[in-house]
Amino acid sequence: MKKRMAALLGALTLGLGLLAGCTNTAGAGASAGGSGLPNAANGTLDPNDPITITFYSYNLSNPSQAETMQAIIDGFNETVGKEKGIIVEGVADEVTGNLTKTKADIQAGNQVNIIQHTFPTLDSSRLNLGIQAYEDIFPADEMEEHFAGIDGGARQLGVIDGKTYGIAFTFSTPVMYINADLFREAGLDPETDAPKTWDEMLTVCRTIKEATGKYGLCLPATATNSWITESLIFSNSGTMLSEDRTEATFASEETVEAFTAWKQLYAEGLCAPGTETEAAQQFFTENAAMYLSSTAVQSSIQQAADAAGWELTGAAEPAFGDKETAPTNSGSCLAVRASSDDEAAACWEFIQYATSAESYTMITTGIGYLPLRSDIVDDPAYLKDYADANPLLRVNMTQLEKIHPSTIWPGNEANEINTIFCDAVTKAITTDADILETLQEAQDQINALIGQ
Repeated sequence: MKKRMAALLGALTLGLGLLAGCTNTAGAGASAGGSGLPNAANGTLDPNDPITITFYSYNLSNPSQAETMQAIIDGFNETVGKEKGIIVEGVADEVTGNLTKTKADIQAGNQVNIIQHTFPTLDSSRLNLGIQAYEDIFPADEMEEHFAGIDGGARQLGVIDGKTYGIAFTFSTPVMYINADLFREAGLDPETDAPKTWDEMLTVCRTIKEATGKYGLCLPATATNSWITESLIFSNSGTMLSEDRTEATFASEETVEAFTAWKQLYAEGLCAPGTETEAAQQFFTENAAMYLSSTAVQSSIQQAADAAGWELTGAAEPAFGDKETAPTNSGSCLAVRASSDDEAAACWEFIQYATSAESYTMITTGIGYLPLRSDIVDDPAYLKDYADANPLLRVNMTQLEKIHPSTIWPGNEANEINTIFCDAVTKAITTDADILETLQEAQDQINALIGQ
């Protein structure tokens, strides 16, 4: 049992590394209409002379997710790729999604075509890594037809200044995992007493702590959890950036109010402390009753629950009073760098395959991420059986209908900006520091960087 639990915790640790959204090679190619960019419509694909393109994916570095991602690549190569003359080579990048290998290979002049890219630093890659807008290199009519089945909110997640620099690929909205046995031990019903607001969360956590001695909630104030942090801000009517994306705006009364509710849980010892992995392990090992996280870790948690014999249930993200929640997204999009018309055509074929109903079925059942085509959830040919057996999927799909895009930090300094924001959140929530002063200091630093 101990060896099995250690293996499950290891898989969870790798999965958690993907949740954060944590060399100028812009000459990747230059389009139709004189823009200098490659044009997929002009590409020539020949099954007798196949073209090879690369797909850099951080899922390929995660043992619990690599099999699914490789199966999508292999499925393409054996079907569409063979028919049209395209070979996709998968390249495993760092499991954290920091694009370490991707950037190194671009700098070295290696072929890097499709990138599984996290959202916060997408603008920086647009400016520095030669990421191209879909509208500039792919046929407009084919894009409209293919993406028509993808939920509208999800289609906006990789949009910068009105253009798509990445189509949403693998992601989740925040979902509340519940240890139903701990709820019952505390005299609570896991269905009817699951907290619907943050005021109820405080009450439920106090009840659980008093009755069981266990933590009520796992919600770490860490960089890997920044996407959920943003959801708390948005759900209390706060903002992260101005509408024109020229300044940070998170140091506000709305954010302070949301963070005060979160900080109270830490102050009373109701929220599990530590890193994302450390806090998650508290839930994994039945020392916490609730865990607000991504569906990417659901399979690992379910395996732990089955192994230890406790019941896993779930609920939607809590709200602030009567305000509607604003679920944000974790995960990734597919960004493109094509150096020729032929490469652009090949990339477009693979992207269509990777975002098809068949591929999303594999991603959901194999990894746990949301299918961005909601019509396949109740389709017996795709996900109906899985959804019936995993009710948390429908909870998450309901939240997808009102998704609020997580922040794409503007400009070249996205990595530094994201670090400043995440460090401020950790300080504001887990120490005695004044929340507003801490956030204002970070906001001033960020705005200085944005203004450079």
